[in-house]
Amino acid sequence: MRHKTDLGALLAHQPLFRSLDAAQLAVMTAAAQKISIEKNDFVFHRGDPCNGLHVVAVGHIKLAVPAANGQQKVIDFFGPGDAFGEAFMFLDKPYMVEAQALDDSLLIWIDKQDIYNAIDRDPSFARRMLAGLSLRLHTLVKDIETVNLQNATQRVVAYLLSQPREADETRFPFNKGLIASKLGLTPETLSRLLHQLAEAGLIEVSGKRVQIIDSAALEARMYVA
Repeated sequence: MRHKTDLGALLAHQPLFRSLDAAQLAVMTAAAQKISIEKNDFVFHRGDPCNGLHVVAVGHIKLAVPAANGQQKVIDFFGPGDAFGEAFMFLDKPYMVEAQALDDSLLIWIDKQDIYNAIDRDPSFARRMLAGLSLRLHTLVKDIETVNLQNATQRVVAYLLSQPREADETRFPFNKGLIASKLGLTPETLSRLLHQLAEAGLIEVSGKRVQIIDSAALEARMYVA
């Protein structure tokens, strides 16, 4: 996979770097590297040193905690404009997770010292990084709340209702096994619950496509213990 996009133009369109002036952007562009990752390849593994951060320019990346039995717990997904790995970079710790490409992807990698230099030059850059870390923390807390305080049906319903919709239709952005792991479910449980919701006339499922038939009744399932 080859991407010929100009690195400066690529950086200028990423939310993290969008407010940099021309001089700052030139410095960051000189420090950045483009990394092409093919589908299913790993960006890094658990235990690898973290010496910088990645920003997704094209594609999608999955962050997961690997288990000894070969299984994994999906932590989050990242798409274009999302940065990841910065928490480990600031802690000066090895990665505690692994990152894998879900499709052919283009990443921007910047060394942590260049990030530190950008923070020293531009306090607003630090604020944007803090905002990103805060959002990540909020997402993790919500995930913990979901897994511990919601039953399996409530988790599935909440996920379906949270996805972007067009004319009451949404799509699973990734395969159902990954979605199940993110929700703390087995793939079999997710399939069973989707079937139950379809039998109740609340949704229709066709591959990755999900048609919301009765959003009010579906939302009501959130309050059934």
